[in-house]
Amino acid sequence: MKRNNDPRFVGLAELKRQQAEQLAMFEQWAAGGNWSAVHRAHYDWWMFPIDKPSSYGMAYVVYEGDIAELKQDPAYITRYLRGVELLMLAWGWDLAKQQPVPDPQPGQQWSRWPIRLHKAASSVLLFGFPDVFAALQAYAKTLIDAGESFAYNGRDLATLFRV
Repeated sequence: MKRNNDPRFVGLAELKRQQAEQLAMFEQWAAGGNWSAVHRAHYDWWMFPIDKPSSYGMAYVVYEGDIAELKQDPAYITRYLRGVELLMLAWGWDLAKQQPVPDPQPGQQWSRWPIRLHKAASSVLLFGFPDVFAALQAYAKTLIDAGESFAYNGRDLATLFRV
């Protein structure tokens, strides 16, 4: 299985450390109803790693071998899925029910970051969570149907959700 052997890769231990640290912040912000803090933070790379380089180059790229190893760590996967849940709550979407959060708190709304939704959705597909992807797709489709743009750096990120 292919693994990220690039010397710029942070490694799985560091990826796990950063993810755990970020999730602790997510939990703190959620507990305090500070949803705008989630919107302002930068976390995509270590919370929802994908198999393509980003602005950090190869530092957070994971391939099938890396993903297989990460999936062997139940604590990592629990944090990973909780991170997806909290991200969606920050956008006012109940992941389990696949519907808007009733009576959202201030800041609990779409923040117009289609790249984040795209990365999270791409990541859950890579990690083999089709049900979670379906919930993200349902949210994306409500946004697209409402006229939200999924354009980012000259690309239409909505194509991922039009399956």
